[in-house]
Amino acid sequence: MAVVGNIPKLLSEYDSLDAARAAAPTWINDNNDWLKGVITSHETMLKENDVEKYQAAYDGYLETIKNRDKARGDDINHKIQATMAGLVIDFVVDYMLGKPIVWAFEDKEDGGKPDATKKKLLDEYRRDLLELIVNEEGQRVLREMLTQGSVSGQSASMGWVDEDGNIDYEEFPIQEVIPVYDTRNRLRLVIRAYEATIYEPGEAQPKTVTKVEVYDNRFVTWLISSDGTDYTLDANEAPADNVAAVFEHMAARIPVSVFLNGTPATYSERKKKSGVSDLSGGILDLVDEYANAISDKANLVDRLQDAFLVFIGATLGNTKTAAEGEVMAMRRARAIALKNGQSDAKFIAPPQDDTAVENYLDRLRDTLHEKGFIPKLSDLSGATATEIKVKYAGMDIKAGKKEVYFTGTIKRLVAILTDFINARRLVNDGKLDPKDVYAVLTGMTTPPSSVTLYASNWVDFTLNRNMPQNYLEVAQIVAQLAGIVPDSYLYELLWFIPDPKAALDEMKQQKDDASKAAAEAAAAAIGFGGEFGNTEKTGEDTED
Repeated sequence: MAVVGNIPKLLSEYDSLDAARAAAPTWINDNNDWLKGVITSHETMLKENDVEKYQAAYDGYLETIKNRDKARGDDINHKIQATMAGLVIDFVVDYMLGKPIVWAFEDKEDGGKPDATKKKLLDEYRRDLLELIVNEEGQRVLREMLTQGSVSGQSASMGWVDEDGNIDYEEFPIQEVIPVYDTRNRLRLVIRAYEATIYEPGEAQPKTVTKVEVYDNRFVTWLISSDGTDYTLDANEAPADNVAAVFEHMAARIPVSVFLNGTPATYSERKKKSGVSDLSGGILDLVDEYANAISDKANLVDRLQDAFLVFIGATLGNTKTAAEGEVMAMRRARAIALKNGQSDAKFIAPPQDDTAVENYLDRLRDTLHEKGFIPKLSDLSGATATEIKVKYAGMDIKAGKKEVYFTGTIKRLVAILTDFINARRLVNDGKLDPKDVYAVLTGMTTPPSSVTLYASNWVDFTLNRNMPQNYLEVAQIVAQLAGIVPDSYLYELLWFIPDPKAALDEMKQQKDDASKAAAEAAAAAIGFGGEFGNTEKTGEDTED
């Protein structure tokens, strides 16, 4: 990420796609050095923040273990990558996203009591949005954003509409995505820079180039560089000859949702608008030390199995080499040959007591759990619901701090996807020139009367924390509050219901069907069922 004081005029400030394409060559020529400087400062920030070190630790690799020296002059030097970085990261991620997110759709302006037209619109919006976000890929992207943001301090997902009109989005590495903010912390553009291998016609070997995508409020511009310094418009992405590679991304905002994992306290870091890794603040030091202590413990175990063989008053060989050979031969044969009655031989084993080592390992583990706010699962055996809540209090604090930032990230992603869905509906309606879609999405132009736009603020969602709990207690609470608390709130307490609104609708239909069946059964019981249920009035009154 970068906070810059001088942001050049963006292509989104031009009033049309044609005008932006005409201005693009001059824009990239005038701002080449500025663009290169932003990308370079981002690379510097990643190194200063030890991002790759944190990422490697999460993947199970610690540089300190690879480079550790022998503790003693012998040849025992275990290098066990017993990194616990994955535990620190995955515990809170699974705690926050281990259960499905509960989605609800309501326009608060009508007080939750929509008329038939609005209800139909909300149902259509639910169908269109959940089709994109409540599936395996959607859940994976959200989980990756939370995971990678917790590791690196920042993560981002980017959305787009492909050539066939399909909506898609993906999480990209922090090394590639550079959010650019102005001095008031407003997101002004996002740069994606990455290496790619391309094949040029007539070239026998592929070459590696740097590709850059620049996203502003309206357009995405494709650039390319063969040396990573001079950027030009990417002709391979151009829609036609002599037409700049500039496209409308079909959203009313920059189609990138950024997750910052908290904010650092120090001013020098805070002004960079960078997040904080969950492995910073001494956590990685504890992870390193624990892995080193485990490796030392493995060395100690090997030594415990290697007792010393001591000879007393024995003459072994005439030379040093011969004596060593005799000793090794006796060790391998597990037999000792003494040459006179005054000599003796015995094994001396190292002390077996390693209580101090075990205590040290326990202390490291306990400190890691305390600083990482991670409860020990072994402590939950036989715990009551209240005890579990107490033991998870630290994790609740950690998740609560993270949730403040992550909730905003999800809301922005929902807004981006809603823009894409609205754009698709406007194009499919056929009554609007596609060039005017952006103006409609941003409210500068009124949409056709045949299309009512969805609003992302109609969406509410709840992150259900994955805490071990007594499900019988939850069911009893829901049963006791039935008729006192609205059913929609009670359904959100039930962990196995991802869409309370859909469940309520299904339950209503189920009750209606049951009432109808009961009424028909009652009518049949008094002789009005079967063929008599189809009798009609003739219009004439008769008397017995």
